[in-house]
Amino acid sequence: MYEKAIQKVKGSIFPIFSSGPQSMRVLGTGFFIDEEGNFLTANHVIQANPHGHQLGHLGNIPFIKFKNKQPAPITIVYNDPSLDLAMGKVDTDILPPLSFATQSPNIGASIGLCGYPFPNIQKNVNGVTGLFDVSAVRQYWQPTILMDYVNPGMLFRKKFRSFLTQHSSLPGMSGGPVFNMDGDVVGVDLANYTRKVPRTKDIVTQVENGIGISLNEIKSFVEQAKTYA
Repeated sequence: MYEKAIQKVKGSIFPIFSSGPQSMRVLGTGFFIDEEGNFLTANHVIQANPHGHQLGHLGNIPFIKFKNKQPAPITIVYNDPSLDLAMGKVDTDILPPLSFATQSPNIGASIGLCGYPFPNIQKNVNGVTGLFDVSAVRQYWQPTILMDYVNPGMLFRKKFRSFLTQHSSLPGMSGGPVFNMDGDVVGVDLANYTRKVPRTKDIVTQVENGIGISLNEIKSFVEQAKTYA
C-alpha cells in the first residue's frame, strides 16, 4: 500500500547536515517544494546548528554517488518560530519537488512519516581530517495513521493547527514530509507527544505520538515565505 508513495517521496528528501572542522552530524530532514531549489524543514532543525558550524546539503543520500565531496551551503530564506517552519534554498543537487495534497486527510487516514534518524557518520575517512563518510546515513519510513487534529493553543500551547500520528517520530526526522498514499505532502513532521499512563502501582505505560503541522498552515507559510525568496 505504501510502496507507490514511498517511491515518489524518497527522491525528494535529504538530510540537513551541520558541518564543522572536526565534526559533522544530521540535524533533521528537508524536502524540496519547487524546481528553484527551495525546500521546507522545521525551524528547530536550523536553530540547532551550533555556532561556527555550517548548514549543508549533499543531495539525496543514499541514492547518489559522490566521493570526497563537501556539503554545499544552505541559505535560509524565511523562518517562523511560532509555526516551527523554515524555508531554505540550495543551488546544487536540487531534487524533484513534492506536491502538496489538495485537502487535509481525515482522521484514520493512512499516512507516512519519513526522514534520516540516528545517522552513523564515520569521522576522518582514510585518515583525512575533516572528511566524513556519510554512506551509512539512511532513510527511514514509518507507516502510521492520522489520529486526531489539535487546535491552536491546546497542545503545548502551540500557535498552529496540528495533528497526532499513531506512531512516534524519531530524532532526525523533524522537518520531513508527512505524506498520503499518493505521495503528496499533508504535513511536516515536528515533534513527539510523550506521556506516561499508570496501569497499576508498579506498571507505567509510555505512549508516544508524532506531531505534525497541518496542511493549510504549511501552504500559508509557503505563500508568505516565497515573497522573500
